[in-house]
Amino acid sequence: MSEPVVRFGVYADAHVGYAARCRVHPASGLNMRTRDGMLAVRAVTRSMIEAGVDFVVAGGDDFHRSHPAVGDIVWMRQQMESFAKARIPVYGNTGNHDASAERGKSPATAAINDPDRGIHYVTEPYRVFEVADGLVLHVISHYGLAQSERLLPEPVDGAVNVLSAHGAAMLPGHEVFRCVDSPGEVPIGLDLLADDRFALKALGHYHGMGEILPGVWYAGSLVRRGFSDPAGGRGWLLVEVHADGRVQVTPQFIAQRAQHDLPRIDARGLSGAQVEELIRQNLAGVEVADAIVRQVVLNCSTSVRQGIDQPALAKLTKDALVWMPDFRRPDVVEDDGERVVEGISTSMLTAGSADLPKAYGGWVPEWAGAVGLAEQLRPVVVAEGERHLREASQDVEIGGFADPDQAAAPPRPRAAGEAAGQPAPDGEAPEAEAPRVDATTGEETPW
Repeated sequence: MSEPVVRFGVYADAHVGYAARCRVHPASGLNMRTRDGMLAVRAVTRSMIEAGVDFVVAGGDDFHRSHPAVGDIVWMRQQMESFAKARIPVYGNTGNHDASAERGKSPATAAINDPDRGIHYVTEPYRVFEVADGLVLHVISHYGLAQSERLLPEPVDGAVNVLSAHGAAMLPGHEVFRCVDSPGEVPIGLDLLADDRFALKALGHYHGMGEILPGVWYAGSLVRRGFSDPAGGRGWLLVEVHADGRVQVTPQFIAQRAQHDLPRIDARGLSGAQVEELIRQNLAGVEVADAIVRQVVLNCSTSVRQGIDQPALAKLTKDALVWMPDFRRPDVVEDDGERVVEGISTSMLTAGSADLPKAYGGWVPEWAGAVGLAEQLRPVVVAEGERHLREASQDVEIGGFADPDQAAAPPRPRAAGEAAGQPAPDGEAPEAEAPRVDATTGEETPW
């Protein structure tokens, strides 16, 4: 096996400036979740430098807002200064959180762009960099994906081509597909994702780290933002390019604040005192100090909730960073009758959930031929899409997608206080910004 000739790091979705309803850090006065994000960026910076990468690709959404606070800009510039001192160039993308919706206003990433020091942030739609001999990086920003006329990058013949883009992969059945039709979202077409002329597609926007198709990786976020973000490790991707053009990707993880989603409790037929005792048992099984802790209680009527000594539970969890009791009222599901798919032209977003795998399986071959999807990828796309959609049908009551590797979760109506995009009294939620809402499901999308 040949030794790698180029090694580079990829990270994305730092969201510096993100805050939640929690206490502040005594010494700095920072919101603790804001501080978590800053420390995560520093940890990734140091880890990449220690690994001796040749250059860095930042996948977009370095900032949580397009108008970041001065302190957020200063912190990011300090990290870029560390890379510059180590003589490690940075090629950064502009994500949807970095980009301003106001015409003519510069994105947040313009504040850390410093080409003279090797810090290159793409604030225009598209740029191409020759990052090493025979290695070409194509960067499509949020602006490039949002153009009315689709931007299709052209790989350089005879070179190893790498694509960086920030958007929602159009991969039906995968969780990231939920946000494709949400306001302000920009999709990455499957034809681009399946273009094997790019040895690697390194993406930002979705907060879960992993490979979603062969050679297509999401770097994930640096901090898990409560329970709206996918579970799993956080960190960066080490990419090694070999002399024969082969690309190897290895996740590198950093420390995270503990988050405990306690076993759900079904309150049907129980008294308030019995539910409280179950909550206490769940809390006894985890270390709550400085952690983010959620307890979901299903089928919890008003009378049962009134029988729970919530001040006592709050005292029991006083050392937690965030304590999130989530009491959900009994759910009533009405049967609206049988739904029928009238052929493969039926919209993938309007077909009944039980019919989606069949509709999808019939739709893919027609679509694949139209966009030129590689023949060897078609069975993978069909099989994975149908598998995810079969799992999704189990969760139709909440309009969400079930985890393919876990049993379907019980129905989850929105907790009180969440419907208007505001945090519940004891819950964690992003500060000040209204949530993005999936137009199809009515649920918040976490990216």
